[in-house]
Amino acid sequence: MNADTRIAASLAENLLTLLCFDDKRCREARAAVTPQLFESAVFREIAGAALDFIDQFGVAIKDHLPDHLEHILNGDDARKARTYKLIVTSLFENRDSVNAEFVLASLHKFVRQQRLKSGVIEAVEALEAGDIDKAELAVETALKAQVVSFEPGLNLSDAAAVTGLLDNLEEPGFDLGIKELDDAGAIPRRKELMLFIAPRGRGKSWFCTHVAKFAILQRWSTVVVSLEMSEKRYTVRFLQSFFSISKRNAQVKVAEFVIGRHGELVDITHQMVERATLKDDNITQVLSSKVRREFKQRKPLVVKAFPTGSLTVDMLEAYLEGLERHSGITPDCIIVDYPDLMRHDAKNKRIELGQILEQIRGIGVKRNAAMVAVSQGNRESEKATTVTGDMAAEDISKLATADVVITYSQTRPEKRLGLARLLLEKNRNDADKFSVLITQAYEIGQFCLDSVPLNDDYWDLDVADDEHEAPPKRRRRSQDED
Repeated sequence: MNADTRIAASLAENLLTLLCFDDKRCREARAAVTPQLFESAVFREIAGAALDFIDQFGVAIKDHLPDHLEHILNGDDARKARTYKLIVTSLFENRDSVNAEFVLASLHKFVRQQRLKSGVIEAVEALEAGDIDKAELAVETALKAQVVSFEPGLNLSDAAAVTGLLDNLEEPGFDLGIKELDDAGAIPRRKELMLFIAPRGRGKSWFCTHVAKFAILQRWSTVVVSLEMSEKRYTVRFLQSFFSISKRNAQVKVAEFVIGRHGELVDITHQMVERATLKDDNITQVLSSKVRREFKQRKPLVVKAFPTGSLTVDMLEAYLEGLERHSGITPDCIIVDYPDLMRHDAKNKRIELGQILEQIRGIGVKRNAAMVAVSQGNRESEKATTVTGDMAAEDISKLATADVVITYSQTRPEKRLGLARLLLEKNRNDADKFSVLITQAYEIGQFCLDSVPLNDDYWDLDVADDEHEAPPKRRRRSQDED
């Protein structure tokens, strides 16, 4: 093994100390360490003994280390024995001074560097041979490789650990500003995946904008990954949403709910509101001032666009690592718009879309981030009055992967009236299978202005627009829709 493929001397002794004395962290380090990583032959011998002990007993070797080196410490080679005694003594003296987190972070970085370096060398060799596919595979494989954790998991006999878990049964999340969903806990949460399903051209990107807005309002750093819309266009939409800026018209019609004495929906009215527009002469100066004032103290929001069909999950992970390394941004929430447009195997698209979502959820678990993804419904969804989860395009296994699934429904009359319906199809944390009626105003960037529980009375309301076209009469619903 070449010298540049071995760990630095500054890390070697601390890593060896961790392997020998840290019962918890030694297992995680063991997943990435071999004796050959150490430059010193003495360190390689000690590391071999420590790793064998971990493999056999699951804990650090500690005071048993001299016993496993007895053939050397008490051997005939006095000079060799002295060298080993000095190093073993140093390990024992420093056993309580090692920063385990720093050592593991340095180890993982080193392993990633080596795997990437190896992948690049293989890719260059393949390119020189004219094999582009092999070169691309080598890089992707190197990016995908990661250090496996050997953490034992939760020990239910550990009363303190169990008590702490019961105090925090749900992963932290942030509200969506849609009361009925927030109350049910159907919100983006760390280490979980929220999936939003809508027919083609029905507000998927506006939903992403809505989520991003509420994320940063609640001090969650956020990254939006777009595979359909440019960074510029996404940014304009976000500014519209955050500041309620109209795209064209200063006068905008918005829907309002009329609520009865008992909290029931009794009518839907419309009123005109006045807003600044993107076409105003001074809009650039106005928005610049607003952005400086509003975002000075907020967590970052990053919008990153990739060409349609170009992005793989491994490339997404590499981008997030680079963002953290070069910009210091570690997102709390990652929004993908939308995974259906990521690169996949054309021969197995139905299968691979489900796998892509599994991997996206895995990114959230690995990075302790909330994952939000949107997906297109199938052709049936475009004609349906109510979109259900089984109308997910290509692969229904999407639903199995996600922790929260929300579908979006909107008839043509509802679109003209600024109304839409959300069905909470799945909610791993609480109640589901209920619908919410929302008001919208995309002209001013608002996915949801207000919300009420959807009940049977809605379909009997006279909510005719100027063309006197009301929402369709309620069809008989199946149990799955209730």
